Amino acid sequence: MLFFLICLANAVDLRFKLPARQIRCFGDRLQEKEMIQGFVEGESADYSLKITDTGVNKQLLYTYHELTQKFTQLFNETTQIQICIHNLAHYQMNIQFFYEQGIQAELASMEDLKEVEKQVKQYNNTLQHLKSAQLDLVQLQTNRNEKMNVISSKIIIFSILTIGLMIVVTIGFTIKAAKVMKLKKSY
Repeated sequence: MLFFLICLANAVDLRFKLPARQIRCFGDRLQEKEMIQGFVEGESADYSLKITDTGVNKQLLYTYHELTQKFTQLFNETTQIQICIHNLAHYQMNIQFFYEQGIQAELASMEDLKEVEKQVKQYNNTLQHLKSAQLDLVQLQTNRNEKMNVISSKIIIFSILTIGLMIVVTIGFTIKAAKVMKLKKSY
């Protein structure tokens, strides 16, 4: 599993005005198994955040058009990083930049991480199956309700026809009985 020993060495919390269409960059040197984390927040989402590992000249993160942009990165080797904030707007923007560096981490073996990843995928698959089963149950319930409505309508129609037939038969027998009674009286 992933265990972290947290030893905060550096924390920076800056608030500054970034002129329109300008870039401000910060650099830092990181040691082996060191982690950085933080966030950038602007007045609007019209800015970008770019983190580059200048030691290997590799872009690690690029985000834009989010009001708050969070980042976390672990470095396995000693390296140099650069964090750049670019105001994409045509107006000056107030920016808050929070950054923690120096968090030391001890990692479990790759096999442990692969096992965790495998379990997460299994949980994800199970969740997808449950969602699918739930949708199937909702569809079945809807179909069942429609069939029950059809059956109820047929029962009501059958009941009305049966009552109507009983009334007709009763009236018919009453008329016939009255005729028979008249015939008996006339004899």
